[in-house]
Order: sequence, then structure tokens, then C-alpha cells
Amino acid sequence: MARWLLIVATALMAGCGGGAEAVQVTGVVTGADGSPIPCESGTVLFQPAAGDNATGQHASGAVLPDGTFKMMTKVPDDGVKPGHYKVVLQLWKSYRDGKLAVPKQYGDASTTPLEATVDGDHTHFEFKVEPGA
Repeated sequence: MARWLLIVATALMAGCGGGAEAVQVTGVVTGADGSPIPCESGTVLFQPAAGDNATGQHASGAVLPDGTFKMMTKVPDDGVKPGHYKVVLQLWKSYRDGKLAVPKQYGDASTTPLEATVDGDHTHFEFKVEPGA
């Protein structure tokens, strides 16, 4: 019984830590003119694109007032696993009032036109979007 538990535990640990090394990912979100989008709060989400990233690990990053962000998976500075992602923007003019700072299409993985492929050569992304009304 103890041997069986050791085998299962080893397999589970391998599954949790397996796959490619995470890489540090940074970026910036701006309006079409290159200026920061005024928002009360904001988050960039990387959601694994269908068929990619068998681990299914989402990543997120807070958008700072200048539009910059740094992605994380579980804890700050742990990076993003290489793969192809749909990029979701949750930028709020007023979170309390539910007023978006970018068009609604950017807030859902099924409608966002933004994508990112993360690997050792692609670690910084610039997303230009039209601000919301």
C-alpha cells in the first residue's frame, strides 16, 4: 500500500511541475494613439487558447496607471508558461458603476481579438485598443 501511495504521489508531483519553464512576461496597454487608457482599475488576463496549454494555467497582471503590466500565474514574479493565449482586458473607468474603459468585446476570451504567443523570444507585448465610450 505504501509503495502504491508513493507512486501516485510521484505522478501527481510530476504532473504539477511538468511542462516548460515559465517566463517573465511584461507589456503595455494603450489607446490607439499610444497614450495610457484612463482607468480606475485594470487587469490583463491570458487565457489558454483552445487546444493549447494542456496545463490550462491562466495568468494575470494588474494594469498600472501608465498602462504597463507584469504577468503572474500563481504568485508575483512566477511568470507565464509558454503557449498561445487569448488576451482579455478588464479595464474599468468606474468599477463600482460597472463602466468599462474599453469596448466590451475585449472583456471575454470568446470575443477578444487580442492574442499572445509566449515563448523565450516573445516576452513583451503591446496591445493598442480603442477606448470605450
